[in-house]
Amino acid sequence: MKKRPAIPSLDGEPQTILLVEDVERATAFYVAKLRLERQDGDAGRYAELDNGSGGVLLLVKREGSIAPMAAPAAASTTATITFSIPTDGYDLWKAWFAKCEVAIEHEARWVHGGRSLYVRDPDGWRVEFKTPAVLPPPPPVVPTAKPKTED
Repeated sequence: MKKRPAIPSLDGEPQTILLVEDVERATAFYVAKLRLERQDGDAGRYAELDNGSGGVLLLVKREGSIAPMAAPAAASTTATITFSIPTDGYDLWKAWFAKCEVAIEHEARWVHGGRSLYVRDPDGWRVEFKTPAVLPPPPPVVPTAKPKTED
């Protein structure tokens, strides 16, 4: 049996809200493919998922009865939601996505050594799996004052 990657931790706010077309379809994706755990919900209206960092990923039906209440908060959600994964989890997630038939949209290697995998959820939300930087950023350049010369 292949090793499953560790449950990822969502960066950012304690509550992230995504408006989705089909709550059950989106929930199935986040539970089965991204390994999040369902906490609560109301079939067809919303689902609360443990986001791995002590908060909630809230999936709300786009045209449902609670969408008007969730819309202002959902509007502040960025186009990409980011999960932090350990450096040694990168290849596990890549293999997991292949096994689960989740297409990897893009991979990136960052200047400070971190890496990212990008996938799309069933509603088109871009989901990033990011490892931490392995090199510290360079120190800021501080202009040095030129010594004054006496004329």
